[in-house]
Amino acid sequence: MKNSKFEIRNSKFWFILLLIFVFPNLVFASRIVSFRQAPRITWDISTQYDDNIFLYSQEYLYDFKHQIRPHRFPFRTYDDLVTRLNLGLYVPLRAGNQRTNINMFYRQYLYAVNTQKSYQIISASINQQIANRFNIELGYLLMPSYLIRYYRNPLGPATDYTGCIFTEHLMTARLQSRFTNLTLTPFFQYEIDDYIKNFDHYDGYALRYGLNAFIRQLSFVNISAGFMRKQYYAQGSVPDISYHENRFSLRLTPSLGMTKFNLSTQIQYARRVFTTDNPFQIDPYHRDRIDSKYTANIELSYEVSRNFEIYTGYEFEQRRVTTPFQIDIEEIKDYNNNIYRLGVKFNPGTIFNAARTSNIEHDQE
Repeated sequence: MKNSKFEIRNSKFWFILLLIFVFPNLVFASRIVSFRQAPRITWDISTQYDDNIFLYSQEYLYDFKHQIRPHRFPFRTYDDLVTRLNLGLYVPLRAGNQRTNINMFYRQYLYAVNTQKSYQIISASINQQIANRFNIELGYLLMPSYLIRYYRNPLGPATDYTGCIFTEHLMTARLQSRFTNLTLTPFFQYEIDDYIKNFDHYDGYALRYGLNAFIRQLSFVNISAGFMRKQYYAQGSVPDISYHENRFSLRLTPSLGMTKFNLSTQIQYARRVFTTDNPFQIDPYHRDRIDSKYTANIELSYEVSRNFEIYTGYEFEQRRVTTPFQIDIEEIKDYNNNIYRLGVKFNPGTIFNAARTSNIEHDQE
């Protein structure tokens, strides 16, 4: 039997959220708290061109361009110019002999043409030193409203297509262990996805856990690698979008000598296996379905001054879907996405980029 909405918002959510806000009191109790440095604000702003904002397949893009059954596409364009704004507040404290960092982060995506696609991410975290080489971090992230794309309205006529919108809550716990040239960070995350009434059968929660590793000064390059396991439990019986996913990532940051240029590249592979027991006759798009997603990006930046830089980047994402029961699924679910980015960044100090903990999963597909 599937979890009800009440059960999805269960004691785990409230326990983790309570722990995040109680943790600072446990840290600071009976200790003298002082600023190690003055609080710092970081920001960056960029403009990017996204050639497939709704992540449609080539067949759907063809239908949009040629206005085939246009009621499915109640929007103006399938591509857009997007302004991305990041704001961060970094508060470095000292509680006794231990260091404490409080971080708050805000990210806004503003779409020039399809303004209904604009969204924001808000997060806060506390990072506490617990020993010379160890830190623990607790965080909470909220994405209040995100429009994935337009689907047929299950509460309306067959020609009524409406936006599939959801809210995401994400709680995170990390333990960072630092060694001479190596940093290891195991983590656990608890996610809740809450869809609007029309699509509340997609509601669910997820457990994420994994390990990130950072290797410094390996010859002429820094290496970051990560693994994450995600298990999503959907509320709805049909369709049942429950799945498990393994995700692997690798990031390389080569040294460019004494120049003011910095280069970074990243690749990621994710394999998602849908776990529904529904017969394929009633759930053909999820029974025995496997998704493979490939992502690659590159970014080049130039340091204008110590705290100011300009950057440009490119990101490519591709999804390929297979299932033995729906032979045309690739015509519906496969997609390619290209993003081209140009921006400026002001960064007077290091800040934990809390928005990295959220990635929009399009779970309902």
